[in-house]
Amino acid sequence: MLAVVNQPLIRIEAPVIPHDLVSFLRLNYGKVEIVNSGDFAESDPDNATMRVEDMNWFKEANAKITPGHNLRIFRRMREMTQQELAEKLEISKQQISNMESGRSPIGKKMAMRLGKALNRPYSNFFW
Repeated sequence: MLAVVNQPLIRIEAPVIPHDLVSFLRLNYGKVEIVNSGDFAESDPDNATMRVEDMNWFKEANAKITPGHNLRIFRRMREMTQQELAEKLEISKQQISNMESGRSPIGKKMAMRLGKALNRPYSNFFW
């Protein structure tokens, strides 16, 4: 299976592409096309590819990723509001907002609670 995202072009080839990855790409880049690898013209120069980790935009974006940024992305992927997540964790909406914006750090215990609530490894929210 192949996932292609234009602007910038991102090409991911794998036997199975995880739903969470496709959701993340759609959330951040809009249109995502899933095609069979045989449908992708290898010889087309407009489809020239390189490793995403080697692209400048990825390096710049990756440098800006924080635990709070991850919290916002995974909360949105679950289609939860800040209020809904706050109620699930029995904390205030303002605490969620502060963690997402980086005004409040996310400790290990809170990261574990967030991981459980959002069905993600706690390491996504704490490092």
